[in-house]
Amino acid sequence: MKRSLLFSLSISFALMESHLALSREIIYGKARETVPVAYGVETIFRFPLEVKTITEASRFEIHPANTEEPDYSILMVKPRMSEGSSNVTFLFSDGSTLRVQLVINNKPNLKKDSIYDFKPKEDLGETNPNAKDQREPLSISELDLMRAMIQGNQVSGFDVSSHLQTVAVNTPSLNVTLIKVYRGKEKNGFIYLLKNESKTKVFEINLAALAIGQPNLAVLSQVDRTTLGGGSLDERQAYLRIVAKPGASSHKIILPFAIQTNKKQDGDSK
Repeated sequence: MKRSLLFSLSISFALMESHLALSREIIYGKARETVPVAYGVETIFRFPLEVKTITEASRFEIHPANTEEPDYSILMVKPRMSEGSSNVTFLFSDGSTLRVQLVINNKPNLKKDSIYDFKPKEDLGETNPNAKDQREPLSISELDLMRAMIQGNQVSGFDVSSHLQTVAVNTPSLNVTLIKVYRGKEKNGFIYLLKNESKTKVFEINLAALAIGQPNLAVLSQVDRTTLGGGSLDERQAYLRIVAKPGASSHKIILPFAIQTNKKQDGDSK
């Protein structure tokens, strides 16, 4: 009898508060902005343009957040030492600059921002309240992107590419393959094929603790089925879809799960 794949289209807003990356918007002008960065962790800086030059930043390690597909408008910043500060200048591709004082914070109990969005004052349309709306096209929402990924549709403003790349999860019998990427200016989408190669193990996927990188850049996630296990191939595989913030690397997926073991079936060698 033909079995049909049961889609559990439960969408999990990523994620529990303890797993979410805290973000802060900084509106900058000609004055120097003070920006605290935590020691021992990586902080993401998102800029309106690509950064061409960085000066006076020797106290910090700075590189593109996604090293696989470098985007110099999204940088990862990590202090090289446990205390101190530096007056750092970022020179953008259009010749404009952002001046910041980066202050290293090593207090473990203090709530810290892990993502900074830098936006110039002139983009706010202060002199003309409608200017910002006239310049920026309508952006697709996270839910719209997730819906398109589930239905397999093209999305305006996104580059869609097919892949067949194995993602290491260091778990015997569980294979994770990246099969499609939706890449946009403000968000990315990743589709993975999860496959349980064993007929005696059952994997329970925990979407609430799923993450993309540290800090976590996942925004939304959905899986066809949260339980992978059974005699048929349909029962042992599912598609996982994730909407993430810019800079997210598709290979830095953190996929928590529990393993159950069933009794061996006759003739089952796995």
